Amino acid sequence: MKTLLREPLIHFIAVALIVFSTYSIWTEHLGRRGETITVTEQDMERMASLYAAESGALPSLEDMAAMVTDHVRDKALSREARRLGLDQDDTIIERRLAQKMSFMISDLADTTEPDEATLRAWYEAHPDAYTTAPNITFEHVFLSTDRRAATIEGDTTTLLATLNASTPPDWRTLGDPFMLQRAYGNLPFRETVRLFGVDFARGLFDLESGGEWQGPVASSFGLHLVHLVSKDDGHLRAFEDVRAQVESDYRETAQRAANEKAVANIIKRYKVEIEGAE
Repeated sequence: MKTLLREPLIHFIAVALIVFSTYSIWTEHLGRRGETITVTEQDMERMASLYAAESGALPSLEDMAAMVTDHVRDKALSREARRLGLDQDDTIIERRLAQKMSFMISDLADTTEPDEATLRAWYEAHPDAYTTAPNITFEHVFLSTDRRAATIEGDTTTLLATLNASTPPDWRTLGDPFMLQRAYGNLPFRETVRLFGVDFARGLFDLESGGEWQGPVASSFGLHLVHLVSKDDGHLRAFEDVRAQVESDYRETAQRAANEKAVANIIKRYKVEIEGAE
């Protein structure tokens, strides 16, 4: 991209000179005060690069002239604003400068390279960050309380006995139609709540896994007879499996601590007075 841009810059410089002539009165005034707005070749190459990145094509001479015009305008107005003191006590400007300083501090902050022992110590000190969420694998047969309002209790008892018989029929053929899935694998508790409601999730996770069908467990849809295939109450993942995440977490925290220390050192250079405070 840089190679492509440099040849047109010869023309862009010529255009820039034409554009500058439209500011002759303004620049003469600034020149008398010893102020000069210089648009360098690097400035124009940067403008062209930004234009190309956004549009996918090199700017025309008219596009370049417009960008140079805007650049000169912004420079002139910002300098006049500072000359008039408009940058003083401006919250937006102060926040922007503070943000830029924060970025600089972050780039310059020195953090030590963590070794394996440091990372393992971090892992052991923060087990919650690397523990899996409770999840469950189950199958269910749905019974609609709307369809079976008068017979729901007896139907539930009969169907549960059928499911737990020595030679039960295919459970997928039993019960009422259900709008969601009939089987779920490794479904987290929070997702169970989202799909079925909190009462169903709590009732389901209170069950013990095993070969028999259990229930009924009530949801916002109706009643469910459940075969709990497996349940994981959450476990600490092995260090080797989460090492990359551990290192990322450690570095992020170390970087934040270094940044805060650098900011605190800067604040120490100033005397802080709060009016009205004793």
